[in-house]
Amino acid sequence: NAELEVLIQIYTISGKLIKTILTPIAAHQPRIGPINWDGKDDFGDSIGRGVYIYKIKVRADNGTVAEEIQKLVILK
Repeated sequence: NAELEVLIQIYTISGKLIKTILTPIAAHQPRIGPINWDGKDDFGDSIGRGVYIYKIKVRADNGTVAEEIQKLVILK
């Protein structure tokens, strides 16, 4: 069974990397997810309300890569 390597990086608006999530996902699924995250940064601190930027990169076993950058809004 093929696997996808999913890398999610969350940045502050100023560009500081605060969280990295790396997880393998079975490629035979029609939909990826859920990918769980506790809302904490890489140091174990909760991130505050506000707007963040996230970059998701998905790499297949054959080396194909797809990448997307979007906004993330934390309301709580």
